[in-house]
Amino acid sequence: MPQLAQSNEVFIVLNPNAAKGRALSQRDAIERYFSERRIACRMVLTERPFDAIELAREAVLAGSRTIIAAGGDGTVNEVVDGVVRASRQLGLSFEDSPVVGLIPIGRGNDFAWFAKVPKDVGEACSLIAGGKWDAIDYGELFGGRFPEGRCFVNGVGIGFEPLVNFVASEFKRVSGMLSYLLGFLKIMIHYPKPVSVRIRTDQEEITIDTQQISICNGRRMGSTFIMGPQAELDDGLLDVVYANKPIKGSQILRYAVRFFSGSQLKTERFSMFRTTEVSVTAQEDSLVCHTDGEAVSRGCGSIKVKLFPGQLKFIRKS
Repeated sequence: MPQLAQSNEVFIVLNPNAAKGRALSQRDAIERYFSERRIACRMVLTERPFDAIELAREAVLAGSRTIIAAGGDGTVNEVVDGVVRASRQLGLSFEDSPVVGLIPIGRGNDFAWFAKVPKDVGEACSLIAGGKWDAIDYGELFGGRFPEGRCFVNGVGIGFEPLVNFVASEFKRVSGMLSYLLGFLKIMIHYPKPVSVRIRTDQEEITIDTQQISICNGRRMGSTFIMGPQAELDDGLLDVVYANKPIKGSQILRYAVRFFSGSQLKTERFSMFRTTEVSVTAQEDSLVCHTDGEAVSRGCGSIKVKLFPGQLKFIRKS
């Protein structure tokens, strides 16, 4: 059951570079909301990649118990990672662990969409001021740039979808859904070849040639693609959705349009299973991978993912 967050201060980590720099324009509105309601609030701005991890970690170590990410999927990813690592460092029980919230002012806002966090800044702040949270699952990925682990809340993508994500992030002026659609078209010019991988859980092992694997806690990635159409944030399981055979370039549009509605599992080319732990290994360093939109690798040999069921306090609409 949802509980009330006990912290008297709201600690906000704002990424001024989110949404191609437009997130900074929301700073005054956020501060004004809490000031007008006499809610203690402290805001800090990130200055470099991974800054939000350290800022969130330091806040928890200093005693803050309500930590808010103001930005996009990458910002909430870093804040969750920092909160989890500080909680582990302090040896906090779940009952004593901090509450995490989100003001979605980023580019894709995929996690906010599924977690039912309003895009309107005032409504998101109101939700935070209410202080009600749910216990949701979070995952941790090991591999690529993060051999010692990187926590995530939305999901992990391998193959075609992260390639689109990487291209979309390179556009300097285009943001949101349009950037991903343009990224999709650009990737189609250099259509990726299938990769031979072994997918292993504690119950089964699958060897396939594939161009797409999605390991989902949430449902949507890339601002518009429903990669885990049946995933839930609090069911204690990861949904692993994958192309079970190579998809030819001439066929990709037929399947790609399915991602808009999440109906790819109704075709013969996609399969799914659920698990709490999974590893993906390639014969070569050929795994292109992201987690919550953050680049893990443009070519690594293996990754491992573990789920922590119901271990994150998150402010969202029930």
